Amino acid sequence: MKLTKLLSEALLAERYITLISKDQRKPYLPLIWDMLQKAYANIGGFKSTDSPEGLLDETSLWKLVRKNSKIVAVALYADKLGRKLIGVATDGTPEGKAALNQIMIEDIKQHRSWSEVSGAMEHINKKLGATLIPNKYAAAILNKPIISLNPDGYHYTRAIAGEPHEKLLIGKIEGYSFE
Repeated sequence: MKLTKLLSEALLAERYITLISKDQRKPYLPLIWDMLQKAYANIGGFKSTDSPEGLLDETSLWKLVRKNSKIVAVALYADKLGRKLIGVATDGTPEGKAALNQIMIEDIKQHRSWSEVSGAMEHINKKLGATLIPNKYAAAILNKPIISLNPDGYHYTRAIAGEPHEKLLIGKIEGYSFE
C-alpha cells in the first residue's frame, strides 16, 4: 500500500502542460513573462516581443513543466514554417534545468521544431544532437537580411536591434530538406 501511494504522489508531482489557446496561456502570462526576462537578462531581457500581451499574440504553443505545484520550465513556440521555438526559461533550479533539457531532447528526437540560436542555446542544442541547417538558407527561412555567411557553412551574421550577431539555425523546418 505504501509503495502505491509513493508512486501516485511521484506521478502527481510532475506534469507537462501544453497550452494552445490564448485563453489557456493568459493565466500563466505574468509568471512566464517574468521567467523569460530573468532567463534573458544577460542579453537585455527577452526581445521577441516588447510586452507580455505581445507574447500571447506571437506564440501559438507553450509547453510548461510543473513540479510540486510550481512551474519549473517553459518552452514557447510560434507557427512559422512549422513550429519555431522562440524562447525558453527555467526557474533556475536543477529540476527546472532538467525539465527544459527533456523538452529539448524530445523536440530534437521527434524533429518537431526549429530555432535560431547562439551562445549557450547553441552549445546545448549541438550537445544534444540537433540538426544544423546550412547558412545558405538563412535569408529565405528568416525572411531577414543576412550580413554575412560564415565559411563553416552553418553560422551567419545578421543585425538584431541594429547590432550584428552571429547565429545558427537548427532543427526541422516545414517545406525544406537539407540533405
